[in-house]
Amino acid sequence: MPGWSSFVELLFTLLRQIYYVVGDWGLAIIVFTIIIRLLMTPLMVKQTKSMHEMQKIQPLMKEIQEEYADDKELQQQKLAELYAEHKVNPFASCLPMLLQMPIFVALYQMLAPITEKAAGGPLAHYLASTAGPEGVGRFYSIIPDLMLSANQVFDGGKGFMASIPYFILLALFAVSMYLPQMIMKAEKTQKMTSLYMMPLMLYIGWTVPAGVLLYWDTSSFIGIAQQWFTQRSLEKALEGTEEEPIKALPKKAAKRPTKKGNKK
Repeated sequence: MPGWSSFVELLFTLLRQIYYVVGDWGLAIIVFTIIIRLLMTPLMVKQTKSMHEMQKIQPLMKEIQEEYADDKELQQQKLAELYAEHKVNPFASCLPMLLQMPIFVALYQMLAPITEKAAGGPLAHYLASTAGPEGVGRFYSIIPDLMLSANQVFDGGKGFMASIPYFILLALFAVSMYLPQMIMKAEKTQKMTSLYMMPLMLYIGWTVPAGVLLYWDTSSFIGIAQQWFTQRSLEKALEGTEEEPIKALPKKAAKRPTKKGNKK
């Protein structure tokens, strides 16, 4: 795909230019991530506001789900009307992750290690061609090789001590998945869904290059900070106001329509 190759090459060029300025590949990935997150800030703020509004209308959503439990089509219609009325997008929380997935995949391809079976990514080739006595793709003295995954380090005979930095990246990855649910006070079902997804996500984190994990950890914690500050701003803006939480649907909205067959 020529378009995709151009996208990967563009990100590689940007990352390489940042490296020329900061002089370390790990730091370059962090700066690169900050730039991406700053560009996504307006979307992140909109997402947090939408999630905040979703919390306020939870009682209404539950009433609709109970009232139209045996008519899923009408239930979805009523929920859609409720979302439109309160200007809520139920999929807003997924947008930042979806927008970052191409960058995540591109970075994975850039850092793909050079092996006998695989040609490796452009960044891997660049790192290999410019490797000096300091090593390949280091993050100062913290992570010696950003192209290796935790799995490769642990199973590659490098020892447990060498694996610790990679395990820390993996642990931060796990924490970054659960913290947003705590900040937004997610419901039990949402928290359970995150827990069910955790093994799969940890497996992905276990196998991807450390440079990709460094990007994801940095991006996630910046996003969590943005989410927390936006949430606090919304809560402070509501302090002292007379706004009351929504407790019940209006009778007209909650009333189930009479079917034609039931008319007398």
